[in-house]
Amino acid sequence: MVPGEQCSNKCSQTPGCTHFTWTTYNGGTCWMKKGSVSKNDAFSTGDMTMVCGLLENVPNPGSGIDSLKGQLLWSDEFDSSSNFMNNWNQETGGHGWGNNELQYYTNNNENTEISNNMLTIHTRKEWKNNMKYTSARLLSKKKFRYGVFEMKAKLPYGRGTWPAFWLLSAGRPLNWPNDGEIDIMEHVGYDQNVVHATIHCKDFNHLIGTQIGKSIKLNDVSNQFHLYQLYWSETSIRGYVDGQLYFRYDKPANSNYNNWPFDNEFNIILNTAVGGFWGGALGIDDNIFPQKYIIDYVRQYSHK
Repeated sequence: MVPGEQCSNKCSQTPGCTHFTWTTYNGGTCWMKKGSVSKNDAFSTGDMTMVCGLLENVPNPGSGIDSLKGQLLWSDEFDSSSNFMNNWNQETGGHGWGNNELQYYTNNNENTEISNNMLTIHTRKEWKNNMKYTSARLLSKKKFRYGVFEMKAKLPYGRGTWPAFWLLSAGRPLNWPNDGEIDIMEHVGYDQNVVHATIHCKDFNHLIGTQIGKSIKLNDVSNQFHLYQLYWSETSIRGYVDGQLYFRYDKPANSNYNNWPFDNEFNIILNTAVGGFWGGALGIDDNIFPQKYIIDYVRQYSHK
């Protein structure tokens, strides 16, 4: 069953879908349509059990992200250690981070390196504080609300690695998943070259199996730089890779904090986890270490 308020999101996540109809047939069915229509074509049926909708400003997959960028508001080009220290906090610990992860996150630049105008997060097989691996997790000092976010990066590879570029609600104490999470890029090494974009909130999260996300397969994410991008506005969240739209979640018509906490301020997080419920689902290949997550830049633009 697909509730009527979710039908627009199902349509936006289905390639080619431009408009939709939801009816109570078979307990609730979303009929997705393709073609050129406008609001001028609409008419009333008088049937209160039917919901119809039209996606507005449907982007052309493969283009459009640059046209949505406004002014550059913030960036780290990783051209100096002082800028790096001014922009990021290095979170530490080895308590599993809610995902049964097996790394210890260090500080004092033990697992981060700024060189050649790039940031490298080093993930190593080495014991620290009773954990078998070390890595880094960077939390932006700045808090963000809306914009176009972009990272240019090469990802680590191999079974057991789990790099990410994501946004987490800046509210403290954090009430997850209620306060919201936007995963711009996740990659699990046992499924090489497949990246994921996902949103989490109270109604939609992996703890209850209702998270909303999409994946896309790329060419050689570990040896080639790719652009991982997010458009986030007051009404829409969209994930792109190299300018190609592949994920979209629109603010529901009946929005509330349970399905749209995305008016909060969020921090950017960059990290590589090892193992965990997802990253370690097929075990860990110890022969792949050390690993590198190489980031050319992270930028935030205003959105149009």
